Amino acid sequence: MASFIEDYALLSDMNTAALVSRAGSIDWFCAPRFDSGAVFASLLGDRENGRWLLAPLESVNPSPVEEVRTERSYRENTFILQTVWHVGEASVRVTDFMPLAGGTAIVRSVEGLTGEVTMLQELNMRFDSGKTTPWVTQYDGPADSTGAVDVSQSMLVGMAGPHALVFRGDTIPEGQYGNHTDTFTVSAGQNYVFSLNYFASNHNPPAPIDYSTAITYTTAQWTEWSDLYVPPAIAEATENEISAIRTVPNEEISAESTTSSSIGLPSTNREGEAITNTQLPEIDLATYHELAQTAMHPIVPSTPEQIQTQNDESYREARLRSLLVLRALISRETGGLVAAATTSLPETVGGRRNWDFRFSWLRDVAMAMEVTLAHGHERETAQLRNWIMRAVANSPYNLHSVYGVAGEKDDLERRLALPGYENSQPVRAGNGSDDRFQGDALGQVLVTFAHLRENGVGEDQLSWSLQKALLNSASERIGQPDQSMWEIKGDPHVFTHSQAMLWAAFNAGISAVQEHGLDGDVELWAQCRDRLAQDILSQGFNTELNSFVQTYGGTHVDASLLQLAQIGMVTWDDPRMMGTVARIERELQHESGMIYRYINVRGFDGFEDQDNLHFAASLWLAEHYIRSGREADGRALLDTVLSAANDLGLMSSEYSYAENRQTGNFPHTLAHIALVRAVQALEI
Repeated sequence: MASFIEDYALLSDMNTAALVSRAGSIDWFCAPRFDSGAVFASLLGDRENGRWLLAPLESVNPSPVEEVRTERSYRENTFILQTVWHVGEASVRVTDFMPLAGGTAIVRSVEGLTGEVTMLQELNMRFDSGKTTPWVTQYDGPADSTGAVDVSQSMLVGMAGPHALVFRGDTIPEGQYGNHTDTFTVSAGQNYVFSLNYFASNHNPPAPIDYSTAITYTTAQWTEWSDLYVPPAIAEATENEISAIRTVPNEEISAESTTSSSIGLPSTNREGEAITNTQLPEIDLATYHELAQTAMHPIVPSTPEQIQTQNDESYREARLRSLLVLRALISRETGGLVAAATTSLPETVGGRRNWDFRFSWLRDVAMAMEVTLAHGHERETAQLRNWIMRAVANSPYNLHSVYGVAGEKDDLERRLALPGYENSQPVRAGNGSDDRFQGDALGQVLVTFAHLRENGVGEDQLSWSLQKALLNSASERIGQPDQSMWEIKGDPHVFTHSQAMLWAAFNAGISAVQEHGLDGDVELWAQCRDRLAQDILSQGFNTELNSFVQTYGGTHVDASLLQLAQIGMVTWDDPRMMGTVARIERELQHESGMIYRYINVRGFDGFEDQDNLHFAASLWLAEHYIRSGREADGRALLDTVLSAANDLGLMSSEYSYAENRQTGNFPHTLAHIALVRAVQALEI
């Protein structure tokens, strides 16, 4: 049974990712790429679909003998997760990470802190998103003169078709058919290390991972990314002053230095006997949700008066974690940025809005380029820029909104034979939306390249020729219906936001010629820009409502209209924009302050129900508040959104206020980009 979405922590090696639950189970892991078939897929099913559990035995039993509490945090500015388990008076620390060198692997260590704790390990290896069980063989290490086997050189190798896994550790779990379990007791001062490597089955297993070397290098790589950015408030400080305000150094992290959140999971059997899968108890869904609620608190909107004492340091930390999320979800091989690490986590639990987000949206990649460049990450900005050019080169005259991680086109959407997260169907692999033209994608790419030029990033023969091709194709899209940036499944409409993004594309092309000396048909582009401006103001703005509207001639609004000021079509405090914000507050805003993307009037988006509050849209509103002179309101909304993020600062795509839980794919790139922008607006 999967945990709450917000109970997961992200691990990444910048090529793929894994999700670790608060209960100590790795329930999602695709190898070797973000979009590969899952090795562990219990997130969308149960443990028989693959998982790797490593937790105190006490925590998985239905009758508690000792109180079990957990505390978890990332090592400073990394994706190295540390979870401290307290079992009565005893405690252990589990460290989970994916090495940033040496192939695709997950490393887990258990360190005894106080007393003795019996740990349970359950390794269920699968391939093809839970469909295939590998054939597993145990290879023992050499025996000494007494016949004792050197366990440190033993390994389990699971193989099926092109895929293979090798497990190594200080104890080797027993079992068959890909299901292996064992128990072991950890005393204070003891340390057990385990690793799982994915490799192609036609190759030999990779060499064992040296724990000390791997964690030192991985820490250094994450820290190098983090240290490139120094917040404006401390930019003038000396190195000693900067060090003084950072969080606790890695070596000082202990059970006392992490953030505590009691789960109250139970325990039993202390004999240390191996437990088979059929013997291993599961906590039922209702009980788990009741227990997990102790780790989440209802989001409570702050008032402007309370905001006056808000510590800006928490905003800076949230921004840095969001920048780290972007780095974690950019493929170091291809430069593609995936929208999330998961597929088919439902936007409404039990509903059908379940999509595969392990793809790269042109819009997201372009928006990410702006924040990476603004925060000093020129190398990653270049990666993203080169990815966009390769993707667009598929066919700039037939631009898609979504591409594969390497920039490939893949419009084949498949259904996976998995139960689904809390039985939410369907479970999808692939994204069929990439064959539809979306005006926002074309516009965002051109707007971002204009920002790069303004910041001194020059064009080359390939980049500008591709942009000209995009502009020429855009001239044929004026007034064309599409599915909006939200990719609705209902009938296409002429969306005001889509047309505004085309306006921004032509505006960017004109500035490239007039201000940067590039060649192009500026006369045609100016005609297109002016025509779009006239159409948007006459059909996309409702004078009676004093508001821009969702579709030409419509009366409703949606959150995408908040981007009109972002692209410079109107100023942040333009009366028409302020009127639009007032309309959004009236129509889309929840009592918490967060907003919906749109109201699904009469199944407008192709579904019958209303989806949940949207993280990114809410953060766009917070940014608009701040930039239009309503800073107190912006801070209040920013606080509300941060209270809905999980304890590690991670956000999915949506949030259910009624159920006090995150929904949708996780963690969501667009939400974290929007958070960076909102904090950046504060200039702190």
